[in-house]
Amino acid sequence: TSPATAFTTPTPNKTMRVLVALGFLLASASAFTTSPRWAGHARARAVKTNAAPSMDMAEVFANVPQAIAAAAASDGYEYGAVNAPGWVLPVGALAVILTAAVPVLLSPGEEALEQQRVDEETLRNEGRSSRRK
Repeated sequence: TSPATAFTTPTPNKTMRVLVALGFLLASASAFTTSPRWAGHARARAVKTNAAPSMDMAEVFANVPQAIAAAAASDGYEYGAVNAPGWVLPVGALAVILTAAVPVLLSPGEEALEQQRVDEETLRNEGRSSRRK
């Protein structure tokens, strides 16, 4: 072939496939970008949170224990308390015991499988010996 015919022009079908694939690629890439609608809100929050503090850091750290105590007193929640229903512990214990018993319950099946393998190997060896005679 001549060098002029080595490069063929793409068919319209191939061009359409490439354009569709490119469109899907660009559409899926837009999932990883921030929408302009939400970008303004993020900037506004960043400006509010980056504002200069009115207290120095020593004052902030000095007020932290009082703020925690006030928050704990205001909501009435006992931090660290576990208030699970009474049935959770027995059901959980039963589930753990049954899970631990699974190998014991499955051992007869495993023994039967091993016996079946031995029987099949015996039959296979008998079949080979009968063919030789």
